Amino acid sequence: MLGTTRASRMARPTLSLTLLLSAALALSACGGAQQSGAAAIVDGKVIRDQDVQVVSSQLNAISQEGQKLSPDNAVLTLILAPYVLAEAKRLNKSVSDADARKVIAKVAKPAPSTVTFVQMQLALQGLDQASKAAIVQKLGKAKITVNPRYGTFDATQIAIIPTAPNWIKPQATSPAK
Repeated sequence: MLGTTRASRMARPTLSLTLLLSAALALSACGGAQQSGAAAIVDGKVIRDQDVQVVSSQLNAISQEGQKLSPDNAVLTLILAPYVLAEAKRLNKSVSDADARKVIAKVAKPAPSTVTFVQMQLALQGLDQASKAAIVQKLGKAKITVNPRYGTFDATQIAIIPTAPNWIKPQATSPAK
């Protein structure tokens, strides 16, 4: 090789290896299940943690005693919303923004995610078992990732299953003396 020194020839494999490792690390970070601020990702569409918190906050502010909406139930409803609303639209049983806003009239300025939450709840009531089965089938094929903070999505139960943090180890119970 003309014009190259031994040091520059040695640097090429090291540089290539460094670039390869950097690319692998970058891809593994990007390929992870979560994005910053995501409560869930459904087929690439992000449900933002902020939306979950706003829905919970707005609906809990107008709920009756003892009927509080947990954040994991808000996540579940926002995961289901596109599927339920699409099925309702297909059957000409859509729920308008105005209808949803009437239900939550006590919320001064409901967030779009809160309106979507209510639309989904109302639309679900109008669906028959065949429509619900179709939604379950679609959910089974979807790629749904939930932030571990809320739990994991179980497509068979259509539920968010709470997960214990991996740093908490169950204690073995000691026998009674």
